Amino acid sequence: MKFSSNPDVCAIVSQSLKQYPWLNWECGGRHGKIRCERTRDFVPIPFSPSDFRATKNLRIQVKRLGEHGEGFIAARQRH
Repeated sequence: MKFSSNPDVCAIVSQSLKQYPWLNWECGGRHGKIRCERTRDFVPIPFSPSDFRATKNLRIQVKRLGEHGEGFIAARQRH
């Protein structure tokens, strides 16, 4: 399955889905999502990231989602 046009993003997504079995891939309108079954929180996955920091940020976000169940919704509630 192709998660992104960036091979590094594809590698991060496929590795995290294997490492954390409670994370699921969902297709979205503009972006796909990795959703945690436990908390129903998610991390959006860019199809064509334009920022050079995208892979670093995605790796950190997916790790936080896999280990703590905190993703986009938890980050919005903190601010």
